[in-house]
Amino acid sequence: MRMQDVLRDGDPSNFTEVNCEWFDEVTRLQNKFYWRHRGAENIIVLYVLICAFGAIANLFVIASFLRTPQIQNLRNYFIANLAVSDLLLCTVTAPVTVYFTVNLFWPFGTLACQVTASMQAVNMFVSCLTLVLIAMDRFLLTLCPVKWRMAARAPVACYAVVWLTAVLVATPYFFAVTAEDVTLDPWHLKNTDKILEICDRSKPQICIERTWHRLPFSRRTYTLTVLGIQYLLPLCALVFAYSQIGSTIRRRTKHSTVLDQQRRHLLLQRNRRAVLLLLSLVLIYGICWLPIQLYNVLNVLEVIDFSQSRYIFCHMIGMCSACLNPIMYGLINESFRNAFLDMLRPFFAPCSKYLSVKANPTVAPPTTFTYAPNRKNCTDSPAITARKDTAPPTDAASMTLNLISTPFIEPLLEDESDQYC
Repeated sequence: MRMQDVLRDGDPSNFTEVNCEWFDEVTRLQNKFYWRHRGAENIIVLYVLICAFGAIANLFVIASFLRTPQIQNLRNYFIANLAVSDLLLCTVTAPVTVYFTVNLFWPFGTLACQVTASMQAVNMFVSCLTLVLIAMDRFLLTLCPVKWRMAARAPVACYAVVWLTAVLVATPYFFAVTAEDVTLDPWHLKNTDKILEICDRSKPQICIERTWHRLPFSRRTYTLTVLGIQYLLPLCALVFAYSQIGSTIRRRTKHSTVLDQQRRHLLLQRNRRAVLLLLSLVLIYGICWLPIQLYNVLNVLEVIDFSQSRYIFCHMIGMCSACLNPIMYGLINESFRNAFLDMLRPFFAPCSKYLSVKANPTVAPPTTFTYAPNRKNCTDSPAITARKDTAPPTDAASMTLNLISTPFIEPLLEDESDQYC
């Protein structure tokens, strides 16, 4: 007599017809249902590689920020906070997502199910809202560079608002998920409970959204609200802020009063790169997070059914944002890039002896530009030392100021109103 027949119509007191190991085999086969999809291994491997790269890149941004005092200013704290949230995405959210995907059953209980599921939501909200914070700060700094000066404690208050908002928005999801017994065949048959008790086994559980009836709103309402907070609001903020910044940059470049053609050309190139960078930030965010948001909306509207393979693929594209953010916001930033290279320099020191650079005395020295980290008169900056010759200059070379510049500083444009992040 087969085990299915025993569970359905058999006598559970007949021990000769009970095969307890059969339950273990069924549990194993059902738990690995994801691997039946075509290309399942490739998606998981690619997902792990993306998250590993994102974790390493964000670690470098955080380490560069912590070990370099020169870049620890108010605005770089925003980039560091973004790196922390993206690091949590790659090291906490990603492993939990992979586990939920490749395993149908959840053996850790209801509390662990609620905590891990809500923690995923918190990390994603923090990352998205931090991008909004960075965009609006840059917009206000460009709009009124002299008046907009954040207080020393302002970043801490901004971080607290971001994390508090993320926790509040993710709290309903904590109460919406639970670990409950699976209802698949053969676990719902009438004799299953009795035979499991004889075999000293228990039904496998699954972490699933089953308790929306406890909340004052439906799953559909919550999903559409998350769409607005996590995707539409940041995307609109990025488009508005960076379009205004790009317009300001082009306007200031057009009306620039710089007479030196070489400096004007460098200023034009720098501003053009800044506009392209701002456009890239908007496109990256919009493209990376669109698939998972669209998938969630279509699923909650019952247009498509839930699929483990489709979900992990869409989530993998979203995780690309956590990999590109440290590059776009951190390593492209000159201060972070110099700090990053300075941190790696000891590892490449043994190779430096094979490289030699000889100066050509016949070549005229390059044009020297003045840098000021405090956006004031460069000769008053403590980071710059200007030494003028006391004797009257006798040639063009002696008329050049001897400037000793420190790293991790921004170029001073025409005046303070030309500065932007």
